[in-house]
Amino acid sequence: MSTPSSRFEQLYQGDPDPWRTASSWYEWRKRAVALACLPRPRYASAIEPACGTGELTAALAGRCGRLAASDASRTATARARHRVADQDHVEVRRRRLPDQFPSECDSAELVVLSEVLYYLAEDDAAAVLAASVRALRPAGDLLAVHWRPQAPDAPSNGDSAHQRLRDHPDLDVLVRHTEPDFLIDVLRRA
Repeated sequence: MSTPSSRFEQLYQGDPDPWRTASSWYEWRKRAVALACLPRPRYASAIEPACGTGELTAALAGRCGRLAASDASRTATARARHRVADQDHVEVRRRRLPDQFPSECDSAELVVLSEVLYYLAEDDAAAVLAASVRALRPAGDLLAVHWRPQAPDAPSNGDSAHQRLRDHPDLDVLVRHTEPDFLIDVLRRA
């Protein structure tokens, strides 16, 4: 079973930044490494489901002509909107995965899956991956960033999530970055 979206809403209501994405060196560095792994300097259109409070969204905004971000948590979505309020080309909506995968950017050049796949049950993760590949134009890039250890309320871990991505027949691995705490893969739609 996927981690219920109510769990994330509870976390965000209890703490404005439950994972310290805005303040921890680990999170700052992980974002910087993820952005450095992207093979293109700019993407015309990008999709970031499960954007949380928008720290990565704000960092991606400078490299995207249009960015559609979303999250299931009402509280996180409000914070993400506030975080990118000065970025007219960024849209943040409240959406729940896998049923409400963002569709604002047809044929996106970039899809970003950050810290989300291991919270999804196998069927839900497969549905999000399928929607991600469908959303990408040919030769579009998928950036995946995940913590490697097993989160207490997650059905899987980062290693298994990234293996699923690497095994997908329509995706070719361009970049693979492995550290003890996190994984980054950039895959291109064949």
